[in-house]
Amino acid sequence: MSDASINASTIREDEASFGDYFALLKPRVMSLVVFTAFVGLLAAPVGVHPVIGFCAVLFIAIGGGASGALDTCGGTRTLIR
Repeated sequence: MSDASINASTIREDEASFGDYFALLKPRVMSLVVFTAFVGLLAAPVGVHPVIGFCAVLFIAIGGGASGALDTCGGTRTLIR
């Protein structure tokens, strides 16, 4: 066993895992945001190019996830003082 290998016993409990970071993004809320954006694109009175529609939903998901992570990390403190 080399020094580069990491087993489960060497990971400290207070270190964040991928699941902890994923939970910050609030996936249940984000699924509603993405679904609403997708339905809005389908209900639009004019046709939307598929690439533009995909990019729109993708960027809405990225922006919503980032805002959810900032909201979770910030708690009740304000970011701008």
